[in-house]
Amino acid sequence: MIDRELDSILKCVEKPARYIGGEVNIVRKDPDSVDVRMGFAFPDTYEIGMSYMGMQILYHILNKNERIYCERLFAPAGDMETLMREKGRKLYTLETFTPADELDLIGFTLQYEMSFTNVLNMLDLSGLPVRKADRIKAMEQGIRMPLIIAGGPCVFNPEPLADFVDVFLIGDGEELLEKVCLAYADAKAANTDATARRRDFLQCIAGLDGVYIPEFYEIEYKDDNTIGKIKKLVDFAPDRVTRAVVRDIDSIDFPTQNIVPFIDTVHDRSVVETFRGCTRGCRFCQAGMIYRPVRERKPETIKKLAMEQLANTGHEELSLLSLSTSDYSQFENLATELMGLCKAQNVALSLPSLRLDSFSFRVLDEIQGYRKSGLTFAPEAGTQRLRDIINKNITEDDIYGAVRQAVELGWEHIKLYFMIGLPGETYEDLDGIAEIARKIMDINYEIRGRKGGRFRVTVSVSNFVPKAHTPFQWEAQDRPEAFIEKHNDLSAKLRIKGVTFNYHETVTSNLEAVFARGDRRTGRILEEAWKNGCTFDAWTEHFRPEIWEKAFDTCAGEFGFADGKELEAFYNYRKRGEEEILPWDMINAFISKEYLLGEKHRAEKAETTPDCRLGCNLCGVNEYTECFV
Repeated sequence: MIDRELDSILKCVEKPARYIGGEVNIVRKDPDSVDVRMGFAFPDTYEIGMSYMGMQILYHILNKNERIYCERLFAPAGDMETLMREKGRKLYTLETFTPADELDLIGFTLQYEMSFTNVLNMLDLSGLPVRKADRIKAMEQGIRMPLIIAGGPCVFNPEPLADFVDVFLIGDGEELLEKVCLAYADAKAANTDATARRRDFLQCIAGLDGVYIPEFYEIEYKDDNTIGKIKKLVDFAPDRVTRAVVRDIDSIDFPTQNIVPFIDTVHDRSVVETFRGCTRGCRFCQAGMIYRPVRERKPETIKKLAMEQLANTGHEELSLLSLSTSDYSQFENLATELMGLCKAQNVALSLPSLRLDSFSFRVLDEIQGYRKSGLTFAPEAGTQRLRDIINKNITEDDIYGAVRQAVELGWEHIKLYFMIGLPGETYEDLDGIAEIARKIMDINYEIRGRKGGRFRVTVSVSNFVPKAHTPFQWEAQDRPEAFIEKHNDLSAKLRIKGVTFNYHETVTSNLEAVFARGDRRTGRILEEAWKNGCTFDAWTEHFRPEIWEKAFDTCAGEFGFADGKELEAFYNYRKRGEEEILPWDMINAFISKEYLLGEKHRAEKAETTPDCRLGCNLCGVNEYTECFV
């Protein structure tokens, strides 16, 4: 409960509703009636964390089990953290206001590498040593210590956090996380000694698909700082950790009594996942690789979940969740029926990530009517050659044909998303970005003439970040000065009336790449930056590049590099050898290295690979689970 001191703190901070719990549909249990208590930790603010559907799903599944109590933890904003530290208040759960260090397990979901410093900060704010080795020592001295686990897309390369996290859960969490919690409950019941409990628990779960325990593996490095060997230290650990996969998502629980926050969140709406996975095979896209194969929910299940969720939450908007909504095999029928159901209840329907064909335009026209918001296209690259390199199987005819339909139907704002720094990119590809924007303005003028003056095009550019388990995992990233030069070049070329140009911060892209492909040693850089004040690095107003630069300089000598720039260059600006052992090679994401190398070689020849729905491309998934095709 909120005591007098906490009440006085909350009166002094922005958005106190972030910290009070008690929302509609919150789960209340007697902590003494359960066998294991877990804090689901989101390493960012409440508004962002409560918009993450994965938290709602796992919170619902865990709390259905009477032996488990799952509570929520979020990173407090700076004003709240300052007052908590001044008053000696530890990070607490929103369900029972229990200090985090009194829980059995703390589980972080890692959605973005730039949240890693917040993981360390939340551990410290909980009164816990951030390093696993220090927590083990404290445990041996009889001090209570929760075990720290982590999941999410970032743990497909778990190594940068290996010295801070006890257990990583790789892949789908709906079935795996419950098994892990119950295994801990059993170990807790069997052992009063915390060290023995931890030992038995880790040995029990080591054989589960999706469980990676870093201390069971030792990394040996060569003189050139590349990895020489990944050495298994215990016989019962797997040689490679096979990711956990839910084979039938239609049969697993999906929440319909979602927690409804008191304040606005980033996505304040009901959400239903239609399918998981993607078949398109874009070579830069990690999600398209690690979430294979495609698994669909039945249309009747989707409609039932949507209507129940709307009834239980009072939300006035429904959104469908997937990597590419209109790739759902029964999309036309589903969209038509949902439009009717939502219209009858005066609920807005949002269909993100559409393939903009004729049917999708009819759907969007009906949904948005006369109040047409911006329409989004993601060509990713400015020329067909580069789109072929990245396997983005769309043509200029596709782009301009879709734009023409949009203008004819009354859209006045087109948003274009591109990526720069892609393998094989030249300045002609940047010219192509400007040319696409210019032609779209011309199409509007051609169709609408002078009355088309309100028409706008927004060009947004992100920087290419090579990711693990993709065909581009071996590629070099552009240096900061190259990104800046390309941004400046595009800024000049996009000085077109009616066109707005936005681009992503360069230094954060380079840091993201360090931790996306870093080995175990990069945790030292992370720790050094956090110790000197880095948190909320994904937020422009909080990002402190000078501290990160100092952290690289401090750690360079430890790794045998001359300075921080040479250290950063090793992790970012060199191509990996095709025979090089990669830090994440102990993780089996189902996609074979042979397939990824084949896709890399096809990219070098600008050859495309067709969508998996048109026929199996032998990526390796079908060796482990049934494929959609």
